[in-house]
This record gives sequence, C-alpha cells and structure tokens, in this order.
Amino acid sequence: MSKFTESERAAMAEELAVNGFNSLLRLIVLHDENISDVTSAKYKVGIYCCASGSAIKSWSKHGLRGIYVERALEFAACYHLPINAHQLEPTKAIIEQWLEYDYNLVKSGRAKASTFNGWDIAARGILDKELVKKANAKRLTCVGEV
Repeated sequence: MSKFTESERAAMAEELAVNGFNSLLRLIVLHDENISDVTSAKYKVGIYCCASGSAIKSWSKHGLRGIYVERALEFAACYHLPINAHQLEPTKAIIEQWLEYDYNLVKSGRAKASTFNGWDIAARGILDKELVKKANAKRLTCVGEV
C-alpha cells in the first residue's frame, strides 16, 4: 500500500513527464545543428508526431501522452538520442521512488532542495490555513507523517 495519495502520484507523474519532454528537446538542440532552440525542437517533434497546435502546446504543461510518446521516441532514434520511454512516460515504480525521495527531503528539513510542489496538504495532516500558506510558500517544510 502506497503512503502517497492519487493526486500526489498524478502530480509527480506529470512533473516527471514534463521534465522528460524538456530533456528530449534539449537533446535535440544539442544533436541537430539546424535546430537552434527548444521552440524549434518542439515544432519539429510536433510535425513528426502529426500533432495539432493545441497538443504541442499541452506537452510543455503535461508532457507527452499515448501515441505521441512512441512517435517522439522514433524521432529521437533518428538522432541516436539517449532517451527512453520511461523518461517521457514514467512508470508507477519511478513515480513512487521520486515521491519517496522528495518526501524524505521535506521530512528531514531540506525542503529547499525539493522541487515537487504537488503534495496533498490535507493528507499530510496540515489543516490550518496559515500552515497551508506557509507550507506552499516553503515547499512543505512541515510535512507530517502519514
């Protein structure tokens, strides 16, 4: 049984997918001298994936989904880029590992090192509105035990 809520897992999955997508874009820029920036790389991936403009725009906020992951990997293979499916579409095990890692950072008082801000405040035992504001501002420096 996981000690993390479904909303926390979904938020972490999205964050990891966005990070993977951004990594793919940076790798493309590094490996193709004809693509000068990540915006151009995003456009090229979008064309290769036959994606609509709104789908391409959503990738920056939500990461790649479904068939777009496979097509983006095909595109990356053309450049021999070191990126895998689990980086673009993280597995449940990877999501749990990153949640555990970040939770331990926050719990040990090193919340400033934490990058994740998708914690479920109510599930963590922080019910006071002022504490919620402080927790969000400090990236949950006072996360409670589950």
